[in-house]
Amino acid sequence: MDKVHMSFLVVFLVTLRNCNGWLFGSSDKTDLHVDTPVILWWNKDLFPHVENDAGLIELRCPNDLTCLTTQDRQALNEENRLVSVVLYGTDFRAYEAPLPRKRNHLWALVHEESPLNNHMLCHREIASLFNFTSTFKRNSDFPITTQHFPSLEFLTSRKPVTIKEKNRLRKKGLAPVVYLQSHCDVPSDRDRYVQELMKHIDVDSYGACLNNKDLDNKDLWSTDKMLDPELYDVLSRYKFNLAFENALCDDYITEKLVRPLHVGSVPVYRGSKTIKDWAPEHHSIINTNDYTSPENLAQLLNALDENDSAYERYLAYKQTGVNKDSLLYKTMMDRSWDPKGQGPQHFFGSYECYVCEQMHAMQANITKRMEVTPRMGSAEALDCPPPKPSVGKIEDISPQDNFHHWVSDFKHGVDQASALKDMLEDQAHDPEMLWTYIEKRYNQGTGAFSHEEL
Repeated sequence: MDKVHMSFLVVFLVTLRNCNGWLFGSSDKTDLHVDTPVILWWNKDLFPHVENDAGLIELRCPNDLTCLTTQDRQALNEENRLVSVVLYGTDFRAYEAPLPRKRNHLWALVHEESPLNNHMLCHREIASLFNFTSTFKRNSDFPITTQHFPSLEFLTSRKPVTIKEKNRLRKKGLAPVVYLQSHCDVPSDRDRYVQELMKHIDVDSYGACLNNKDLDNKDLWSTDKMLDPELYDVLSRYKFNLAFENALCDDYITEKLVRPLHVGSVPVYRGSKTIKDWAPEHHSIINTNDYTSPENLAQLLNALDENDSAYERYLAYKQTGVNKDSLLYKTMMDRSWDPKGQGPQHFFGSYECYVCEQMHAMQANITKRMEVTPRMGSAEALDCPPPKPSVGKIEDISPQDNFHHWVSDFKHGVDQASALKDMLEDQAHDPEMLWTYIEKRYNQGTGAFSHEEL
């Protein structure tokens, strides 16, 4: 999801209520249970217990497990208990890392937003630094790939506009394809692809990006209107909806896919290569990766625009339901959290209890000196590819094009990830030494590229 979502996320968290947590009742940390693990939420704007944010909270999780949770960074001084620091991916910066990392410190990552928000987290070099991960990728310890799917019923509950009505609207001048996007010039390079596609098929583009048509209600441009029923009505009239993510990474899937599935406009998807695993039915999504070029894709869309029965096959899931053999169905049926839930029912609260459970499981392997047996997250929980042009070659793109910024940002990310890993191996105490470590890597010839700012 785009970075602007963070502001709405903060507002949402302020409404959360933790039904199972209470203020522990003592500011003197010496009287707490010695063996009770602590969860420290590092980001000041992200805490699933906003009503009790002044101190330690007793967190009670399933299976009668108890941890202490807090935003008080004094918890890092604890010597005789496990402390897991929860780091929020979008706002995690290597030069602000919780150093020194003591022998009883664990790092837990939660990263549900777009890879473009923090390219440092796209690299395997940093994966070994986290003991627990909750990301949009299925390989993370606590995957939240389906965070934008309210329910299976949401995909099938709304009846699509009939093909007869869509054809009538086509004859009145409505394009077969709609594009609604106001976040332009992103790492997925989606606008360049759409611009090329427009040469071969009509596309109504309502947003700020490649705009060629206005919404009757211009308020629907706003990001807080992306789930508005009025916007749904506009999009539902189109045969095809360009559902292009702002960054490309396996399992990074947003409302851009879910929305057209809900309204019954066939998604033409560009994003995760694994998208068909998350489709309600195999023949319900058109994946741009299956076509050699925008022109090749347009040939299919034009043919479907002329063939009603072939087009309607893509909407069969509206009648038959989500395929029970699909990964989407199985994941949704097993999901223990609700994206609209509160407290422990939301994925933040549920992940918090997952971390608590894992720390309790580690207790048996801890020596009296608090030497923690390493428990590392999967490298595949991060690991996203570098930005590439959606059309043509990078050498053909003007040096002034903003796309080069994203390529540079990605390279900065690998340097920061590698430098932070070096710092932890050296047991560094000052996170701001990051720049010295980056310069050292560059001088050794191991940096991603020349950093003129050093």
